[in-house]
Amino acid sequence: MNTYFNEITAKPINVSESKVVYKIPAGAMCGNGDLGIVFDNDDKDLILHVSKCDFWKFETGAHKSGGIKTVGSIVIKNVDLSDYNIEQYFDKGLLECRFCDTEIEFFVAPENRIFMEITAPDSDKFPCVSFEMPNTCDSINTEFVQDGISYHTRKFEGETVCMDSAVSVCCKEIESSAAEGKKTARYCVAVVTNFDDENHSKKAAEMVSDCDYSQNKTRTEEKWKKFFSASKVTLEDKEIEKFYNSSLYHLAGCMGNKEFPPGLFGNFITDDFFPWAGDYHMNYNYEAPYYCIFTANHPELFDGYMAPINDMAENAAKFAKLFGCGGYAFPVSFGPKALDLYSQANCKEHGILFLGQKSHAAYAALIPIMHWYSTYDKEYARENYYDFVVNVAAFWEDYLVKKNGKYIIKNDAAHEIPYYRGEKFRYITHKGQIEAINAINSLGLVKLLFKGVCDMAKELDPQTDKLAVWKEISDNLSDFPTFIKHGKKCFKYSKRGIRWRDDNTVGLQHIYPASQIGFSSGEKLLKIARNTYFINDRRLDDNGSNSYLPAGARIGVDPQFIIEGIKQNIKEFALPNRLFRHHGGGIEHLTTVPATINEMLMQSYEGIIRLFPCWDKNSNAAFENLRADGAFLVSSELKDTTVISLEVKSLQGRTCTVECEGIRSVIRKSDNSKVNFKADGNTVAFETKANETYILI
Repeated sequence: MNTYFNEITAKPINVSESKVVYKIPAGAMCGNGDLGIVFDNDDKDLILHVSKCDFWKFETGAHKSGGIKTVGSIVIKNVDLSDYNIEQYFDKGLLECRFCDTEIEFFVAPENRIFMEITAPDSDKFPCVSFEMPNTCDSINTEFVQDGISYHTRKFEGETVCMDSAVSVCCKEIESSAAEGKKTARYCVAVVTNFDDENHSKKAAEMVSDCDYSQNKTRTEEKWKKFFSASKVTLEDKEIEKFYNSSLYHLAGCMGNKEFPPGLFGNFITDDFFPWAGDYHMNYNYEAPYYCIFTANHPELFDGYMAPINDMAENAAKFAKLFGCGGYAFPVSFGPKALDLYSQANCKEHGILFLGQKSHAAYAALIPIMHWYSTYDKEYARENYYDFVVNVAAFWEDYLVKKNGKYIIKNDAAHEIPYYRGEKFRYITHKGQIEAINAINSLGLVKLLFKGVCDMAKELDPQTDKLAVWKEISDNLSDFPTFIKHGKKCFKYSKRGIRWRDDNTVGLQHIYPASQIGFSSGEKLLKIARNTYFINDRRLDDNGSNSYLPAGARIGVDPQFIIEGIKQNIKEFALPNRLFRHHGGGIEHLTTVPATINEMLMQSYEGIIRLFPCWDKNSNAAFENLRADGAFLVSSELKDTTVISLEVKSLQGRTCTVECEGIRSVIRKSDNSKVNFKADGNTVAFETKANETYILI
C-alpha cells in the first residue's frame, strides 16, 4: 500500500459546528509551506481557495476584524462535479483530479506559483478559469487584464490598520494544445505579497510570464521526495501509517514562511472570518504543531517559529513589568510583527488578555528548548532563541516565591479564566483559579525552562553569573501537587485552587510536552501519573488528544490503549483530506499521530535512547532516522518481538546512551572498527564523532 497517497471520492461537506463557529475545511489540500490551497465548490463551479501565511489585516485589538485573511479563490466553470475523484500524492506534492470528462493536474511549486493542467473535450464548454477576491473586512480590491494576464490586488491600508498589507495575484494561460477531440490547457497563478516584494504586482506578472510547467513540476516532486526521505516509519497498520505521513505533509505545507509561521488554522483559510483571527495562541495552540517535528527529523520546520516571538520582545518586557518583574511575559495571543490581538478595555488584567495565566511565555520557550536538545546547534541557538529563553527565565526569577526552601508559583491559573472581563465578571466566582498556587502545567513548564536554560548556558555562556541562580531554582522548584481521587493518588491541577477538571488535558501536560515524568522517574511517580491518566479517558479530547496520547507513551500505558485512541480519533474526527475536525484550532491536531507514534517507537528526552518503549512487541515496526535528543539519528527494526537492527548517526559527536536488550558490540560504520562502550544491564554508553554512524549489535 502506498502510504503517501489519499483518494477523495465525494464533494467536500464543510460544516460549522457547535456553539463556537469554527471551520476546518474538508476539501483536498495542497501547500508549499507559504501558499495553501483548499478545494471546494458551490452549486455550479469548482472553487480553489487560496491563502498565504503572510497576508493579514493588521488591525489591533481583540475580537475585531484584524487577523489572517484569505487571498481569494480560483474559480473553474464548466466542470461537471457529479463524478468526483481527487488523488493526493503527498510524496510528490501533486493532485490528480477527475470530474466526469474533465481531468485536472494540480500542484503548488516552491516559489509560490500554482499550476494547473486541464484536459477536457474541445468545445465551447471547455472549463473557464478565473480568479475572484472577496471585498469583506474593508479591503481595497483592484483587477484588470493586460497582455493575456489577469491582475488582481487586495489591500488593507489606512487609519484602521497599524501596518499596510497587500497581495497581488496574476493568472495566465501559459500553453494549450488540442488532439483527438480534446483540449489541454496549462495555467499558472502567481501570488506575491508586499512582504515578498515591494512591487508585488509587477513581480507576480514576471512570475507567470517566465515559467516552465514541467520544470516546476519536477522541482515540486523533488522537494517532497527530499522531505519524506528525511525519516520514515513503517507500521503493520497502514491506515495509521498513512495518517502519519499525511499529517507531516500538511504541517510542512504551512510551515515554510520564515517570517510568518502558521497560526491556529495554518494557510487553509477559506474566508476572512476564521475564529480567534487565526492568531498565535500561546497556551498550547501555537506550540502544539511543533511537538512532533524534531523526533520526525524535520527541524527545518522550526525556522519560522521564533519570528513572531522575537518580534514581541519589546512588548513582552512591558508586560513583565506589569507584574513587577523583569524579563518577558506574554498575553494569551498575538499576531505577526507584534500585532496586538489581545487588548480589551474591560479586561481586569491591565486591559490585556492574560486570562489569569502567567505561563504563556514559558510555553513558548518549550519548542526552542526541544530544538536545542535535538540539535545542539550552538550558532542557531544564539542567533534565534537563547536571548528569549534567558528573558523568560528572568521573569520567573522575579515571579517565583521561595517558601520553606521551595519555589512556588502564585496567582497563575491552570486553565484560562474566560470571563476575566466585562461588567458581569465576579472575582469571587473565579477566586480559586485567580489565586491558585502551583498550577501543575505551569510548574512543569517552569521546571523544563530552568533545566533548559541551565543546559544552554553551560555551552553558550558558561561564565554567566546567572547559571548558579538558575540551577538553584531548578533544584528547588516545588514538587507536583497530588491528591486522592477515586481512592487513588493522582496529580492535582494546583496545590491551592482548582483541584480537577474532567475536560482538557492540562493536568497531564507536565508529562507531555513538558517532559518532566518518564521511565527514569521511578515507579512511585509513574504510578501517580498512570492513576491520573486513567481518571477519565481523554483520547478523544478535542483540545488535548495531541498531548494525552503521547503522554501515555511517556509513562508506559498499554500500547493497545494508545493505538485504539489513534484509531478513535481517525474514526470520529478525521476528514477526507486528512485534517482533524476538532475544536480549538486547525493544525494543532496534525501532530497527534506522528508525535504519538514517535514516542511509542523511540524516546530520548531523559538522555537515554529507548527503542520501542511503549510498543506492542507482537506488532512488527521499523523506523529510519528518527531524531533523538543529543542530536542523533536513530534507525531500528522490530521483527517477531526482537530488535533485529539498530543504527545511530551522531550529528554533533556527543556521548550516546542506548537502552536495548542484547547489545554486545558497537561498530563504527565508516571503518568497521569496534568502539569501546560502558554497559550497565541493558544500557550501553559510548563516545561518538560528528557525522559518524554506529551499528549496535
